[in-house]
Amino acid sequence: MADSKKTKEPKYLPSPLNNKMLNYKVYYMSAGEKVLYFLLTFVLGGLVGYVFYGGLFKYDGEATMATHISNIVIFTGVGLIAAKVFLPAIVESLLKKRNKQLQKQFMDLLEGLSTSLSAGNTVNDSFLNACNDMKNQYTDEDYIIKELQEIAAGLNNGRTLEEMLVNFGNRSNNEDIHNFSNVMSNCYRLGGNFKDVVRRTRGIIGDKIAISDEIDTKLASNKLQHNAMCVMPIVLVAMLKVASPSFAQNLSSFLGVLVTTLAVGIFVASYFWGQKIIDIG
Repeated sequence: MADSKKTKEPKYLPSPLNNKMLNYKVYYMSAGEKVLYFLLTFVLGGLVGYVFYGGLFKYDGEATMATHISNIVIFTGVGLIAAKVFLPAIVESLLKKRNKQLQKQFMDLLEGLSTSLSAGNTVNDSFLNACNDMKNQYTDEDYIIKELQEIAAGLNNGRTLEEMLVNFGNRSNNEDIHNFSNVMSNCYRLGGNFKDVVRRTRGIIGDKIAISDEIDTKLASNKLQHNAMCVMPIVLVAMLKVASPSFAQNLSSFLGVLVTTLAVGIFVASYFWGQKIIDIG
């Protein structure tokens, strides 16, 4: 029977040395991250559900056994729904954050390569030197160090720099790194000015990072307002339910639950719409 499920993108891809190297196109949470973000979204979602739907089935203003049971069901159900809905968004956010880190680290690599090439070193020697020089700036756990160590290992084991860079570019999920690896490959086969390629790539990535940082700075207040507007309805409903028993009772009616459900739907849709508006990628 044919497998109808879509094949998942693997977390690791083989390098020319057949070592497992990170696939930057996808992000898979570690066990710790899964537990942390699941609990975070579950608890926050459960609290929001309790604020909007808690206190059902009261009799003469007093909580009944059905009230307590419904509170538990609502907290658990809405918490699970929140985890299901928001975890993919968190994964996407972590993926973008990792790719920005890789781009920044690659920018620093190009700075070192440019300096080394200007000093008269060959391209291979420049990459080998960069592997040692970058360790003064980054740890062995940083992405660029792992990639440079793999490139250095490939060069020391008879692999060409072209092979190693193309493999890195294909895995990087970054247009600039991918283009850089292709241009460097063409330079090897057709001849070219490696120093000029490195300098131009560094300038392009530097401009992109500067523009992205400027946009993020200008949008910082909008993101803060968006987050505040998302929290305020929850806080206001919670305060009104505590301060006004009649308001809480009205929300517990059939019409109140119906209107609340409609409002929550609009609230969630507005949150994701707002995220898309302020998201610069």
